[in-house]
Amino acid sequence: MRVKLLPLFVIMAFMTSSLSGCMGLLQARESLEGLRGDSLEVEYLDKVTMVHTFTTLEIAPYLNDTTFSIDSSVKRIEIYFKVAISGSDQFSCLENFTRYVRAEVIKPSDSVLWSVDVCEDVSPTVYDFEPSPVFEYGDWILDVEARGWGETTLGTFQDDFIIIINIYRECIQYPEEPPCEE
Repeated sequence: MRVKLLPLFVIMAFMTSSLSGCMGLLQARESLEGLRGDSLEVEYLDKVTMVHTFTTLEIAPYLNDTTFSIDSSVKRIEIYFKVAISGSDQFSCLENFTRYVRAEVIKPSDSVLWSVDVCEDVSPTVYDFEPSPVFEYGDWILDVEARGWGETTLGTFQDDFIIIINIYRECIQYPEEPPCEE
């Protein structure tokens, strides 16, 4: 009789110790982790866009800034930049009244990542930035000052610019969880 009770006692002792307290929670978590599917590293994109088309002769400059957040999930930053200034191929930049686009991306430490100052057409250009070794964490600023002219009667003379900042982030995605970008 004693031989039959020993295995039963060992099984009961193991069950009571594993199903109670912290140890039971650990084993339950491990079993749930085993049921969950494999994780994937997923890259997703955040965009910051600033677009402006001048529709009148504007003496006062267009001023705008926007803030975006950078954290450890950011793997790459890409800046798309395009400027169209009507007639800039015939007329050079003028000292007193000029049409221009000045833009910069400022890091949290107030240092400048990217800066342009143009007064003529700029064909679409992409600037690529990699972390070295990481990007500064915090709120970054896209700051733009521009002056231009345009008309809406015919719509043929309109200065404009486009700045798109693509922020490539990476996260760990599990099958049962919502996608990273949500």
